[in-house]
Amino acid sequence: MNLEDCRKRLEVLEEAREELLNLLRELRIFSSKAIVHIHSGKIPEAEESVRKASEILEKVKKFREYPEIYSISLDAMQEFVEATSFLKVVKGEFDFSLEFEVLHSAFVTGLADLIGELRRYALARMIEGKIDEAEKILELMEEIYNKLMPFATFPDKIVPNLRPKLDVARAGIERTKSDLISARLYEALDRDR
Repeated sequence: MNLEDCRKRLEVLEEAREELLNLLRELRIFSSKAIVHIHSGKIPEAEESVRKASEILEKVKKFREYPEIYSISLDAMQEFVEATSFLKVVKGEFDFSLEFEVLHSAFVTGLADLIGELRRYALARMIEGKIDEAEKILELMEEIYNKLMPFATFPDKIVPNLRPKLDVARAGIERTKSDLISARLYEALDRDR
């Protein structure tokens, strides 16, 4: 190795990084759109956004040959896991698996973020008066949380930000329980009128 070799490699990495950043931006955009569509009840549009995101993910995978920069894919992959898993929940297909290849830490942290989306989804069900459905969502939130807790023993360098995400998730679960109790009380009061 010499300085010229280093310069050439770093130039290649710089170019690859710019291309990868553009792809990751698109991956995040389509994943975010899928989540918005799901909350709006537009499942076909959500499926289309996930499909487009998965095509971008395939392009991202070619950057594995650049381990120096590939780790910057974590956040976008995490968002993709969250969107894809959320869609599976709404379609009744959630099973703690993913058909797509992502970084292992992105899968775990994406599931942790999913708990927050499920809270929003449960609240929407409560507002619609679908208390039983909201209760099932809460049960799933707790199941995801409990399955992820053992991963919190891994160092932050291996699974970045998992512990804080789980703290936020736990607080969201507790607030959702409280909201569900209130919804049940209002439901009972309405019946008694």
